[in-house]
Amino acid sequence: MSGFSIAHQLVLAACERAVRPRKRMTVSEWADGAPRMLSLEGSAEPGEWRTSRTPYLREIMDQLSEHSRAKKVVFKKASQVGGTEVGSNWLGYIMAYAKGPVAVVMPTEKALQDWMSQKFEPMAAETPAVREVLASRSNRSADNNAGRKKFVGGILYCKTAGSTSELKSTSLRYAIADEVDEYDRNEKQGSPLELLEVRLTTFHDRKLFIVSSPTVKDASTIDEQFEGGDQRYYHVPCPHCEHLQRLQWSNLRWEAPIGKRRHVDSAWYVCADCGAEIEEHHKGRMLAELGHGGQARWVADAPDNPYPSYMINALYSPAGLGLSWPELATQWIEAQGDPAKLMPFINTRLGESWANRTGDIKPNALLARAEPVPRRTIPAGCLILTAGVDVQEDRLEIQILGWGWSGHGLRCWVIDYHVLPGRPAEPHVWDALATFLATPIHNAWGKPMVPEATGIDTGHHTQAAYAFVRARRAKRATAMKGANVPGKALLGKPSLQDVDWRGQTEKKGVALYQVGTDTAKFTVYSWLDEDGKRDGPDRLVRFPQDLELSYYEGLVSEAFDARKNKWVVKKGRRNEPLDTWVYGYAATHHPELFMHRWRAADWRRLQALMEPEHQAATSEAAPPVQTSAPAAPAAARPAAKRQLVKPRQGGL
Repeated sequence: MSGFSIAHQLVLAACERAVRPRKRMTVSEWADGAPRMLSLEGSAEPGEWRTSRTPYLREIMDQLSEHSRAKKVVFKKASQVGGTEVGSNWLGYIMAYAKGPVAVVMPTEKALQDWMSQKFEPMAAETPAVREVLASRSNRSADNNAGRKKFVGGILYCKTAGSTSELKSTSLRYAIADEVDEYDRNEKQGSPLELLEVRLTTFHDRKLFIVSSPTVKDASTIDEQFEGGDQRYYHVPCPHCEHLQRLQWSNLRWEAPIGKRRHVDSAWYVCADCGAEIEEHHKGRMLAELGHGGQARWVADAPDNPYPSYMINALYSPAGLGLSWPELATQWIEAQGDPAKLMPFINTRLGESWANRTGDIKPNALLARAEPVPRRTIPAGCLILTAGVDVQEDRLEIQILGWGWSGHGLRCWVIDYHVLPGRPAEPHVWDALATFLATPIHNAWGKPMVPEATGIDTGHHTQAAYAFVRARRAKRATAMKGANVPGKALLGKPSLQDVDWRGQTEKKGVALYQVGTDTAKFTVYSWLDEDGKRDGPDRLVRFPQDLELSYYEGLVSEAFDARKNKWVVKKGRRNEPLDTWVYGYAATHHPELFMHRWRAADWRRLQALMEPEHQAATSEAAPPVQTSAPAAPAAARPAAKRQLVKPRQGGL
């Protein structure tokens, strides 16, 4: 009888749970109460999640809650302010509470793998509420693999922007689109974000979270999405007058570094209303939001727009979770005069897009900057050479670049531009290239210099280019292929191209490197634009006197089309000078050089070798080089090995 009583009680309890209305819960309540656990792998403060640590994220998370009326939420942000954590908290909330099919879309395979290893897998292992719904999932590979994970009440799809077309037969209730400005919008089937939105239309209670740092103005997806929403900014009170205001970079002040030091020791914020100085230690109290012990709140600039959109910069980062105000000021000072540093600062620290001026640079203005030195002259300060080779149907075009260091950062000299006529299918053309690259150019101290790395285009006559690289006919000859993807690394991870008779890749075969052509082109155009404000010796890109106008026309032969999100060649222009510059610049990132990681001390050591103080410089011109390919040359010897100071953890 007692056994029946227990069974009866269990049945009644189950019936009660079935008919009892589910308690309404927000994402922030779930994250705080579950609690969602932060791991050592992906957090500066491992342990239990606390929304009070980043109070500006509470409203964004709660807009994604099941009962919220918002169907789309947009977060335009600086880096390291918690945008990815919002997505992770929402995903945990979906799996443990809201249920339904959900997709997470990252821009690249690497970004997806990093998110899985640093965010999702630790959350799944350490957060009990998530671990429990995954514990009973099927072990079949179709339900549990890298791209698909089944949980109680739903399924998780993990995709890259290039694979969103695989979801075309899938209905989604929820989706997270992370770092959308890095998506490749040149997909034949349309924008990955648009494809994702189509997958959501089946569910009336659908929700889409779009989060990203911006990139280039007029081509930024997150800019477009933010401006389509109600444009909310986080307003915090002044600790002196309590005036609510958004924190803006123009109101930050700091003590100027003394002498050659660039490090800022002290920085403060000036209130937009009373003008009082606000020290950073006030920030914790300023960030506390209304209804949770403070007065801060999100304020919409366009409240009539259809969905909530949020924007925040790195000035809001809580102490210990991001850069301090003095550290931000130091980065700002170090970025001045160097667009390659300034653009990432604008994007990732200020959360703003970079203004596109690629169509404003005129060839005649560049020609006017030419200096009274001939080609194949190594000026003082030029310490190392690289080369870029563009392969065409009837010729090879080569550009040799020189590199040095100044107070503004990396600087570049165009040392030579040369055309080798002949079909690249013919061996003698490559023999001539080997001879050209192995011909030393002497600096004023009599030191012979040849390119230390050469980037070779493999878009045409691919196998002939591979054969040249495979035979090591030039120092660090590198097979390269352009990748027109916004935000891509200048020189990506290589892929092996040679296979043996068993179809296995040969580890010592040709390695093909993807070149971030967008990144390189924005860099050179930014340098050229910045040089318009500089005097000759301070310019970042310097030219010899005997380059034709056609060279300068080719160097700025492309412009960035924001509507198409890609670089386009101007009508009637040849772009080989730009392409060879890109490959020559990419060669500085060769894994045996990593020139972009060299420190000032590394450059000084190289300068001591190439421009020794105990030896007087001379004004002897470099010997002439043959300017046409020989009819039937002998095979060129590999370039003579010259001792170069080895990099030390990314430096010389």
